Amino acid sequence: MNKELLNENLNQILEGLNTAINTASAELPAIFDEIVRWGIIQYSLFSIITLVLLLLFGGATILLIKKDRDPLAIAATVVVSLLLVIWFTASLLILIHVLVAPKLYIIQYIKDLIQ
Repeated sequence: MNKELLNENLNQILEGLNTAINTASAELPAIFDEIVRWGIIQYSLFSIITLVLLLLFGGATILLIKKDRDPLAIAATVVVSLLLVIWFTASLLILIHVLVAPKLYIIQYIKDLIQ
């Protein structure tokens, strides 16, 4: 009787695992598609926000230089502008990576989740 109960439980577990594997296999393409879409949206927004901030700080730098104001303020706006250029470039490169090589982006995304 114990063997029958054990076999029945093992069969239920195996059926559950098969169902889970089949469900996961069916859902993976949709999940990968959502990861890629989210990456596109995320890095597009990062790029837009940094571009707007870059234009604001670049304009502030130009105004400060024209009005010949405090050199410390000019240096600060220049440094912030340079950091924004780096951030914009990085966001844009990642966005291009998502668009051009979405499979590699998904692999990197999963690798980052595991670490």
